[in-house]
Amino acid sequence: MKKTALVPYAHLPRSHHDRHVLTSTVDVFGTAHWLLSDRASQPNGDAFPFDALVVSVHPGGDVELTELSAVRARWPHLDRLPDGGFVVAASRVRRYEDADQVQVFDALGRETSSFSVGDAVEHLLVDEAGHIWVGHFDENPAGIRRWSPTGHLYWTSDGARIPGLFDCYALNVSGTTASACPYTDFPLVEIRPGRPECGAGAGIH
Repeated sequence: MKKTALVPYAHLPRSHHDRHVLTSTVDVFGTAHWLLSDRASQPNGDAFPFDALVVSVHPGGDVELTELSAVRARWPHLDRLPDGGFVVAASRVRRYEDADQVQVFDALGRETSSFSVGDAVEHLLVDEAGHIWVGHFDENPAGIRRWSPTGHLYWTSDGARIPGLFDCYALNVSGTTASACPYTDFPLVEIRPGRPECGAGAGIH
């Protein structure tokens, strides 16, 4: 059996090790991002607005810092938009927080819009066109959906005939195409532009 050795893709600069890592991701263009806070998230605690720092390490090694003001997500997901802004979303939603679940920030770290994508967010990724792909776990039957940065719902998996879609176990994006592996049948699903009536076609492998 061939063995593949895993090696680190990127390192958080040592100068930021004194902060708490709330989440991290690698965007569709290959840049690694860490969302940092002065305090750790508290179980069952209120998500008071707090300022956060995004540390970005580009494929060539250059480091970029972006301060985000008044972040509200308790257990956040993070990804970068093609224009240099960021999307931060809470994985769980309380009724009074619903409209503020997803925050969109510009390249200067200022919030420009907020909206809801629904409870139980397992994955949130941004593709090269700036579309926001969201996969839900089994406490929300929404499955997989694609949104605009202003909260417009472009596509939903409801009519895509994906077998056994109860939990989006894995989700990734490349270009403008999303790939998923959902529970319970675990097919490899490729969702790509090209079907005018729903905005994307789903190929099952």
